[in-house]
Amino acid sequence: MIQQSNNAVPADLQETLNQISERSTDRKDEIVDLLSDEQPRKSRLIESSYDRCIWWEGCYYCQDENKQWQRVKCFM
Repeated sequence: MIQQSNNAVPADLQETLNQISERSTDRKDEIVDLLSDEQPRKSRLIESSYDRCIWWEGCYYCQDENKQWQRVKCFM
């Protein structure tokens, strides 16, 4: 079980991400691969702890087993 982190997103963004995820493909493998070299520990955490991930407005968000979205990586 994942502890609620400072990467948790506010309720209004949770709702937006839920809507986006309904019409988006899962990008979990993509973010795991992307982080495998630069942040291997975080990559393994994402792989083992999240159900699915999406990309939206420059950030990857992943949904945990409690259906809560967490911001895992942003590119600005």
